[in-house]
Amino acid sequence: FKSDDYSFAGEFKELNELTHKLGLETGFAVDIAANDGLNQSSTYGFFKKHWAGLAVEMDPLMFSKLSYLYADFEKVRLARTRVTPQNIGSLLIAYEIQKNFTLLNLDIDSYDLRVIEEILNSGFTPQIISMEINEKIPSGIFFTVEYDDNHYWQGDHFFGCSIDAAYMILSKFKYVLYKLEWNNAIFINPDLASKHRISSMEPTQAYNSGYKMRKDRRNIFPWNHDVENWLNLTPEQAASDISKYFAKYEGKFTCSVTKEL
Repeated sequence: FKSDDYSFAGEFKELNELTHKLGLETGFAVDIAANDGLNQSSTYGFFKKHWAGLAVEMDPLMFSKLSYLYADFEKVRLARTRVTPQNIGSLLIAYEIQKNFTLLNLDIDSYDLRVIEEILNSGFTPQIISMEINEKIPSGIFFTVEYDDNHYWQGDHFFGCSIDAAYMILSKFKYVLYKLEWNNAIFINPDLASKHRISSMEPTQAYNSGYKMRKDRRNIFPWNHDVENWLNLTPEQAASDISKYFAKYEGKFTCSVTKEL
């Protein structure tokens, strides 16, 4: 399947192996912020294997490329819209997405945590959730960009949420943290995890093995060099440093030492 892996750093390979492990040989994938559907896509390989699904993209140029590339994917519907915590529930309902669909991929580079929280609050229970986290934020920190209708990613370090924040929200819904693959946290539905006797990783363990301690981290994420020091601070120091670093976004994020997991 290597020829169908166009994901950023092997996320599709991990997800593909996991679906095999869980016996999910076919299914339904929802990709939120699908880009052009190919480059850096974690779901293209599944659609190539004739999975059904929904691909959502806001950018008009990317959506036109997506429409062209997916013209032959008869089982995949496309939606050109911006996703927010306020519209995601009604969007999934409008497209008649089943509550327990197979795979959710989320990567909107902003208030991802509040979107996934609303998806789960709306009663959707994806079998697998793969969501981008902000890999720059070390474990021990609860960080999230909060929903602001006027905010768009500015191409800087300010986006998404920390591994701790993702873990805290998803564990409220009993989801199991399977692993962190670089900057993608992979969670499994509690019923499916229980059936296959898969227990949750602790976020610090997942962060260290999935990002911090990996040998080629600096080569894959060279743009993180200016905030590398965050990884070596105490949680208290890191929370303070991160908050100062994002001072121009004051009021648009939550950043604190993780209270309890």
